[in-house]
Amino acid sequence: MTPWTLEAALRRAAVRAYGLAPDDVPLVWPRNDHAEEGADAASALAPRLVRLVAGRRSRPSAVSGRVVGELARMRDEGLVDYAHADDDARGFVNVTFTDAQHRDLLAAAANGPRLLTGRAWNGQGEWPTTPLHEAGPVAQARRLARADARRRLAIATAEPPPPPGPDDAEVSWRDPYLDGEHREPVTPAARVLGTVGEASARIAFCRSIPEHPREAETTGRDLPVLPSAEYPGAWVRLTDANPAFRLRYAHAHAVSRVRWAGEGGTEPVPCLRHTTRVRGLLFDGTSAVDTAVRREEPHILVRYLEALASAYDEWRTCPTADPEGAERASVDPALPAAVAGVLRTGLFLLGVSAPTRL
Repeated sequence: MTPWTLEAALRRAAVRAYGLAPDDVPLVWPRNDHAEEGADAASALAPRLVRLVAGRRSRPSAVSGRVVGELARMRDEGLVDYAHADDDARGFVNVTFTDAQHRDLLAAAANGPRLLTGRAWNGQGEWPTTPLHEAGPVAQARRLARADARRRLAIATAEPPPPPGPDDAEVSWRDPYLDGEHREPVTPAARVLGTVGEASARIAFCRSIPEHPREAETTGRDLPVLPSAEYPGAWVRLTDANPAFRLRYAHAHAVSRVRWAGEGGTEPVPCLRHTTRVRGLLFDGTSAVDTAVRREEPHILVRYLEALASAYDEWRTCPTADPEGAERASVDPALPAAVAGVLRTGLFLLGVSAPTRL
């Protein structure tokens, strides 16, 4: 069950319940973070439908009740896979997935472009990547990086279909700026790129909200919005304090874990609570990308990827009561493959490479 399939099922249920034309039903992405405890996703479609189908005096819960009832009939008719749905006081439709649907979500997320944008990309293609070292002031490089991210997001989600995107080729940690491949011109922008590297610079430039930040503004502890060669802050570090490093490391770890699974590795049985958290964030990726595109705010994508990487870190480091005697099982590649697919695609849309080796 993906956001695409659930949104389509809810749309069809609304059409059947009220005799609407499909195009009259507003697009409302179901989200995990809107769901009640125990549910996998919730949709705010019913409150959006109230004025359209029942007048201002009708309660959203009455509309959602009819949508839920129609979903149940569609399930009985074999039109949708089994999933339990109910409504709540907000008028949201809450849906609980089956184990098979959980597995389907992970399998779908492994193809990050299809999950996040509804399209499958293959190979490499031509996407906007402005040479940031040609900018003069750091603020100008920031504007160029943000423009690149906005254009890449727009290309990925608009008609006609986008050119080929990220593939599964090996990607190293090498950085053209840190390796000294760009030596001219020597500008403040070029100097900061030579200090922190392109990946950290692009994430730093896209992470903040204001278009015209104050010079000393930060987006967290020791994370300047406009890093400089003299004060790069944590953007220069190869530690978790640097969001860019953390995102790229999480991808490299997830890819390595999939590789380890293929070699027959074993691991302690993962914590269910953290597994549920990662699955929920994977489900919310579609909405995060759509919101970033509509609002033209790349920081929404950056913060989403950071939340996913943090949840993955908690999943992979989940302590057991007795690590030595903990129950072990073969490494299941499904969840790390899903995380790798989404992180790789998200980083690509920001113009950042995703290393594949630790």
